[in-house]
This record gives sequence, structure tokens and C-alpha cells, in this order.
Amino acid sequence: MDGPALRRDAAFTTLLDLAFWALGAAVLFGAGLALPYLHSGLRRPPWPVRLAHGGLGTMGLALLLLALHRGLPPSTMGTTGFGPAAAVFFALALVLGLAIALFRVRPPGVVVAFHAGLAIAGFVVLWTLLSLG
Repeated sequence: MDGPALRRDAAFTTLLDLAFWALGAAVLFGAGLALPYLHSGLRRPPWPVRLAHGGLGTMGLALLLLALHRGLPPSTMGTTGFGPAAAVFFALALVLGLAIALFRVRPPGVVVAFHAGLAIAGFVVLWTLLSLG
């Protein structure tokens, strides 16, 4: 590989790693936020906590999209479509998360579970891309 191509792959890997860690933190943060939904008597977490979770997820998605915009490095493991697939999962989770945030009352548990499922699916696909790509 020549110099510019090597630098491009290094920049992609750095952005992808940053996206992975930001989205991983958002997933872990979201797991803590989901605990009140396991107990019917608990109230919603305070809005700054929910805002931090959404901010981490949005930042991670933006980093992932920036990494994908720069182009995927060649893959020999068949993971070429994993980056865009992870971005779609995270974008759907973001849209659903924004809808949850607009509820004035506690949203139904199935909506929260679907939001979490989309985010977890995106994280697993992104993790697979980083592991095999």
C-alpha cells in the first residue's frame, strides 16, 4: 500500500473505533436506563440522563457515518455491507429514541424494547465489522 491509501485506512479505522466506543457507551448507558422498565413502580430517569444517552448515540452514529463516507477499506471476509447495515440499525434506533423522548408519559415497554433491540443489533453488526473487517 502506498502512503495516502495507508493514511486513509488508518483514518477510517480511527473513526470506526471512536464510533464503536461511543456507541458502546450509549448501549451500556441505555441498559441502565432500561432498568426502570423492568419494575413497574419506578419513574422515568431524569431528562439530563436521557439526553446524555441520546447525545452519545447521536455522536456515535455521526462518527460511523463519517467513517463510511470516507470509504470502507477492502474486505476479504465478506463484511463490506456491515458498516451501512449498522448505520441503518442505529439510525432507526435514533428515530425511535427521539419518538420515545417526545412522550410525556412513560412509553410502553415494547417500544423501549424495540429501540433497544435495534441499537443492540447495530452494535453487534459494528462489532463484527471491527472484528472481521
